[in-house]
Amino acid sequence: MLDCTGSFRLQDEDYPYVFLLTAPKVLGHVFNPVSFWYLYSINKTLAAVILEVNNNFGERHMYLLLSTGSTSGDTSVADPADQPCHTLNRFSSTWSKDFHVSPFNPREGMAYTLTTADPLRCERPIDSRIVLVASNRVRLIASIRATGPAIRPAALSAYQRSQLILSWGWVGALTEPRIYFQAAMLHVQRKLRVWSLPVPLEKTISRRANRLERSLEFFVRGYLRHRVENTDGSFTVRYSAAGLFANDAVEIMQSPSARAVSSKCPDKAVGFRVLRPDFYTSFVESRALTAEEVFKLLAGHDFLRVSRMNVLRDLFCDESGSFPELAKLSRPGCLAFRIIAWFRKERPAASAGLRSLSALDYYVLTSCSPAEQRHYGMQVMKLFLSRYFAFGHVPLFEVEVLVALLAVGWGLLATLSLVYSPDDTTV
Repeated sequence: MLDCTGSFRLQDEDYPYVFLLTAPKVLGHVFNPVSFWYLYSINKTLAAVILEVNNNFGERHMYLLLSTGSTSGDTSVADPADQPCHTLNRFSSTWSKDFHVSPFNPREGMAYTLTTADPLRCERPIDSRIVLVASNRVRLIASIRATGPAIRPAALSAYQRSQLILSWGWVGALTEPRIYFQAAMLHVQRKLRVWSLPVPLEKTISRRANRLERSLEFFVRGYLRHRVENTDGSFTVRYSAAGLFANDAVEIMQSPSARAVSSKCPDKAVGFRVLRPDFYTSFVESRALTAEEVFKLLAGHDFLRVSRMNVLRDLFCDESGSFPELAKLSRPGCLAFRIIAWFRKERPAASAGLRSLSALDYYVLTSCSPAEQRHYGMQVMKLFLSRYFAFGHVPLFEVEVLVALLAVGWGLLATLSLVYSPDDTTV
């Protein structure tokens, strides 16, 4: 069973042969705007094509395309140079656009048409054209075709391989910079409208979470698990993370009552799927403290999909999952939490009588080890400080801290060298 995006499943025995057209990594770097997966039946007939589309925001989308026949009658985009094969050896399909790729085109209201050669039956195996159409008008035509015979690296000598890498290795590294440059030229010269990145669909594969987001995801997941495992009701939560590796992305959380009854509890089961890693930083930055505030935050969040909102409401309305140690906490026990409390000092009026920490902060203080508390405090403090000193860009803030430490170290060394320098005065 093959599960590409969660939106479609393919039986392996239906497509036993696959031909992949993509760009290789060079020095660990690659950016593929689109990769073609040609799926063949048992008799090696091209039956379907999967387009793996990537955008510059790190997101991916998989389109499963079934053949709709020849598009030779489409004279608006016909190009004789694109027809080296008989139409029986060409694959064509049309589908609606539902993935944000170019900032100059909206996600909705457009359609793609693909025409590609069968790489196993055409003399020119690389020959594809994608046409973007909106309101019966062609907005974009993208073509890729081979200009010569295929090169087999295994048949090349060491010198020929080095020549190949030196001749073409730089192309992949410059793909993204060239895209940004051309986009800037289009925006400045043609005054094209720029569409912001929309909320991702559930079929979209999220970008990889960065180091900070992975650290915060650990605590967000732990808070949700704590909520489920300390409730009196019977709840089963299927938590799906965003931006993590597949083995770590999904976890089934069950309350003690649900585990006692059975391994599944359909009447109190809820799917909790994160669509983008930005959810973790957004949740950490929120000031939601009470169960009602947390529920409202989750229910209205753009980067989260909940399968059964009524079950989520029941889960957070159950006060048995609250923190009984809340009244025992006087002040945060370390400098990091004091800084976090200062950043959260402007709380809603309903929570004015409580300290300026969130429900996630209290979970860390009451349920995590001292080492985890220190790690959480440093990560959250880094997140807040980056908003003030690095435009919200944490890696830039880390570079600024490193530069500041180097400057302080250099200043100390310079001061010490002046203090302990030998006196050159001669008598």
